[in-house]
Amino acid sequence: MQKNNEKSVFGQLFEASTVGIQFVLSIIVGFFMGYGLDRLFGTSYLKFVFLGMGIIAGFRELFRVAKKQGGDASGRNDSTDDSKEH
Repeated sequence: MQKNNEKSVFGQLFEASTVGIQFVLSIIVGFFMGYGLDRLFGTSYLKFVFLGMGIIAGFRELFRVAKKQGGDASGRNDSTDDSKEH
């Protein structure tokens, strides 16, 4: 039983450690997609639009992982609504 608990902890640590990499990569990918489209269409603003989208995607992933980790730590399932009484 101890081994399953350790695997779960290591799995959570691995997932949490990838957040920084995902955050940076989403920003870089967004910028270069916009840069490529700017060169393709001869514009100069798409790199900033896609950079913003990359930043938003990075923060979205950050909050998704944080919410998942927070839900696992408290032992609650966030998909249930406690405000409804049956």
